[in-house]
Amino acid sequence: MAEKIERRLRENPHTPLVSFIISLTLFVLLVAICALRGFGGMEATWVFNCGADVLGVAICTVILFSIYRDKRNSGIVVQLFVSILAANSIALFLDALCWLVQGIPSMRALNMIVNVLYYCNSLVIVFLFWRYVDTTLGTDGIFSKWCGRILSFLLLPALIMCFVNLFYPVYFLVDELGNYKRSGTYVFSMLYLAIAVIAIILCLIASNAPRRQKAIAASFITIPLLNQILTGAFFGISTQYAAALVSVVLIYGVLFTDRGKTLAATESELNMAASIQLHMLPSIFPPFPERDDFDIYASMNPAKEVGGDFYDFFLIDDDHLGLVMADVSGKGVPAALFMMASKILIQNYALLGMSPKEVLESANDRICSNNREEMFVTVWFGSLDLRTGVLTCANAGHEYPVLKNPDGSFELIKDKHGFVIGGLGGVKYREYELNLKPGSKLFLYTDGLPEATDSAGELFGTDRMLEALKQVENGEPQAILEGVDSVVNRFVGEAPQFDDLTMLCLEYRGKGDVNDV
Repeated sequence: MAEKIERRLRENPHTPLVSFIISLTLFVLLVAICALRGFGGMEATWVFNCGADVLGVAICTVILFSIYRDKRNSGIVVQLFVSILAANSIALFLDALCWLVQGIPSMRALNMIVNVLYYCNSLVIVFLFWRYVDTTLGTDGIFSKWCGRILSFLLLPALIMCFVNLFYPVYFLVDELGNYKRSGTYVFSMLYLAIAVIAIILCLIASNAPRRQKAIAASFITIPLLNQILTGAFFGISTQYAAALVSVVLIYGVLFTDRGKTLAATESELNMAASIQLHMLPSIFPPFPERDDFDIYASMNPAKEVGGDFYDFFLIDDDHLGLVMADVSGKGVPAALFMMASKILIQNYALLGMSPKEVLESANDRICSNNREEMFVTVWFGSLDLRTGVLTCANAGHEYPVLKNPDGSFELIKDKHGFVIGGLGGVKYREYELNLKPGSKLFLYTDGLPEATDSAGELFGTDRMLEALKQVENGEPQAILEGVDSVVNRFVGEAPQFDDLTMLCLEYRGKGDVNDV
């Protein structure tokens, strides 16, 4: 059960927003119920409980809103904390509702249902807090796994026992006058809590986490326990979840202060990594102002701060231009590191005078010899003879290139794909040739272009890509890329960018009559 809950939390990036909406709805509903019900006929302690509960729900709502507003907050730790906060907000709402219907005979059935839900929600809070402690304090090990299994196994029967109270007074009963009363076996309702507290305490002792984090986590137990001691567990005062909220606020302060510092440091490092990556790629245009036999332009828009796509172009010698378009599996820093290693290998082998197929074969064997992370990269590599316009190419699982001859529109060149680089050692690649004439244009791209997705989930596709190229086919390389990028942006609209989008355009101009080959 624990694994299923965590998987659902990870898969739902909207947990903070949903939790905030739930808490805000509960706050508005609770205030409205209090206003309509009034406090006539209620004892002073009951009114005090309701006031503390309303304030508690308001605090939960404010904290959830602040977490939702900060888009940097993500990960299972935040999701668990948000879930605990939302469950605490529900507990406060149910507690207030219990007192508002207390002593009203016509509300007897509602009183029973609300109390059953209150008991069930208490179990969920305890379980979620166990998962939070286990996740944040690094309590991995056999003991932690067994505790998790035991608490997961006992949660379902504990919840069932709560619902039994609708038919038999195991923990409580609601008499004919609408008064809630604890039964003689009420103490057994605390059994799951006691087991969870013991597991949490033992894990806190075994954890190597900093003392401050352990103390803050322990406050979720000690503060409600202190509240129970001070109130003498007196029936009529139920401020344990208001007390628990104090601990939640402390956890919030420590957790998100530390996360803020970490995120700030991480953002600084990512910005530096993005700068390093940017300077690894040719980014000054025109790159060869002394050359008039070709024009070239390229761009890369990473989905994250740093990306896994890369392009490259370089003079192998005075008469040959190397062209690279590649896409590393994954995103972020790992993909960027793999990208830089792949780029260096491809360029170095090309500068040794190897043919395109030999470049890909050598790079593939070198990467496969030490690829423990099992990452891979798709690569299109071409060597253009600037004297004749002959472009010798090889494709390692990359997208089809697009070519425009002087007398035609852009069209896909459905070349023979080889296997990806880094997937399997000893792979052999095929070469093929394209004959570029003066005025020919070559367009290279990664899958982030045809797979760009709009808010309805529709892909941009190669047909739209060719149509976009047709609209700007007479422009220079920079104008072509800017035109395609503009069409993609209009298509995607407000939808988030899921993949890196990289493009390169080459216009071959040639050198006099010798290029008519």
